[in-house]
Amino acid sequence: MKRSLDLKFLLVCALILSGCASKADSTGSNDDRKIKLLLINEEMVCREVVTNKMWQFTKEGPFPSLEIAKRYAAELELGGYDDWRLPTKAELFDLFYQHYWKSDGNCVMNHKGEFWAISGNQESSLGHWEDDLLCGPEFKFVDSHKEDGFVRAVRP
Repeated sequence: MKRSLDLKFLLVCALILSGCASKADSTGSNDDRKIKLLLINEEMVCREVVTNKMWQFTKEGPFPSLEIAKRYAAELELGGYDDWRLPTKAELFDLFYQHYWKSDGNCVMNHKGEFWAISGNQESSLGHWEDDLLCGPEFKFVDSHKEDGFVRAVRP
């Protein structure tokens, strides 16, 4: 009886580990891990090397509502630009992903906390991205239960 249980346990472990091993190949190649963010000036603006998108280096806030957060981003003048806006959840993910793979160069940002994001149809999101390392890195957006959040503005 004990031997049967040991065999079943080993079989279950082998299945779990084989599932984790198959996910390991999908985490990205070495090319994905190259430097993708650079701090470009003393005013604390970071530029994505591939897209030329610019990010506010510091997080500001917390802001108690989406409207106040949007107004802050719209009125921001930083690095000689005045066309800043709130990012989308996907843009926040790209930023988090670059940090996760340490491809953020000299632009290592503080990603702790809840952040305001907006969709194309002006729906707001408040939350953060986090990783789950059970079977290799998986990422999920966690909606906040708080009522206020930080802003990290992006342009264009």
